[in-house]
Amino acid sequence: MAVLRSKRFDLPAQAQFAALSGDFNPMHMDPLAARRTQAGAPVVHGVHALLWLLESILEGAPAIPRAGALNVRFRNVIYVDDVADAELVQITARALRARVLAGGVEALSLSIDFGEPRQPGPAPAVAGEPSEPVPQSPLDVGLDQIAGRRGRLRFVGSAAAAASAFPNAARYLGPRAVAALACCSSLVGMVVPGLHSLFRGLELTVGAGSSGADELTYAVASIDERFRLVRIAVVGGGLSGSLEAFSRFPPVRQPAMAQVAPLVARGDFVGSTALVVGGSRGLGELTAKLLAAGGARVIVTYQSGRDDAARVAAEIEQWGAECGSVQYDVRRAASAQLAALTHAPTHLYYFATPSIFRRRTAPYDRTRFQDFNVFYIDGFAELVTACQRLRPDGLSVFYPSSVAVETRPADMTEYAMSKAAGEILCQDLQKWLRGMRFVVRRLPRLPTDQTGSLVPIKTADPLPEMLAVVREMHRAPVASGERVD
Repeated sequence: MAVLRSKRFDLPAQAQFAALSGDFNPMHMDPLAARRTQAGAPVVHGVHALLWLLESILEGAPAIPRAGALNVRFRNVIYVDDVADAELVQITARALRARVLAGGVEALSLSIDFGEPRQPGPAPAVAGEPSEPVPQSPLDVGLDQIAGRRGRLRFVGSAAAAASAFPNAARYLGPRAVAALACCSSLVGMVVPGLHSLFRGLELTVGAGSSGADELTYAVASIDERFRLVRIAVVGGGLSGSLEAFSRFPPVRQPAMAQVAPLVARGDFVGSTALVVGGSRGLGELTAKLLAAGGARVIVTYQSGRDDAARVAAEIEQWGAECGSVQYDVRRAASAQLAALTHAPTHLYYFATPSIFRRRTAPYDRTRFQDFNVFYIDGFAELVTACQRLRPDGLSVFYPSSVAVETRPADMTEYAMSKAAGEILCQDLQKWLRGMRFVVRRLPRLPTDQTGSLVPIKTADPLPEMLAVVREMHRAPVASGERVD
């Protein structure tokens, strides 16, 4: 199987396809929002990759029989700035198979069944439903609101615009069919399931004609609640068939101050100044709230989520506690960034992390391991040393390890290795740095953005877990050299 073409899907390409399709779902366009999805970073529109694959197959190729049906599966995400490869797997008298790979992993598979054009299937019954434009923002709806939804969604990009963007695919399928495929992307990403969607695939018959309005008629045909899988019947642009998409769980929301405050007395942590690195969301946010509820002065840091950090600080201050926020990047020199602090921390909580779950391309990924080490070892060691200079009379440090060190899940080799090395580092820092006390915990799987899943999974309650950590951190300081917990 030879590579037909390669392409780097960059941000300008993302913007061009979003404008053509109307699919501005933040998982494709907004790095801050995308980091709160299972992907952890912006991903390429699946239909964009599909149309590019068709362009690659048809570029300079001998005449390929007309398509009777398309079957597509989106198997793995393609991250923005990934280099994707288009491959023609097989072509026979009856069918063609091709795929897109990213990092050596199959991201998309395509089957084209050859055959005479067919009449489109019956359109879903949408009597009385007005034609609707693609919404400006993706709809935030739950499964109960998706059931039974139907309508007629107007194409954002014209057939001429679709043909200009994907000329080979337009000559092969017809310009309106390409516009309809682009509209399938906006249907899934903006309407049904909308904001929390993940396109799984499509099965479409290529019809004989392309008459009719420039719109996609759709109806939710079924929902499998076990997997949050939504099946949508569609007709438009000479195509008919069905789409499948997952409705992802929304990003995890941490408990509010009103829920956290009753767990601690107002004076439990008074007199302490806590620097919570990565406190703008997740376990860092929850820890900051626990500390504030007990009377600690809290400083949360953020690397890029300024608005998230401001939201956390505002909630804490509205409750009546003290909380500030500063930008901090563990990949940059620590001392210069800590100069922004107005109070030297007595306690340091370290929740900085890159995206944990990423597409695996080999049994061991050296680059991935190095990325983890930048956060869990190098950046941590430098920050601890810098904080010790600010507070030479004593500092308590929390290092969150993971049960993955001892019961390693599949595809988490580099993560577990780096966390294990971080535990060893804490033991040695304890011996070398006077006045320091380290608390290390192998935390169970807790509900955060990083641990989200398409299906319900068992997680521990984060409140008692983190409250136990905070209370342990506020034990009386110990002499240098005490054994790490």
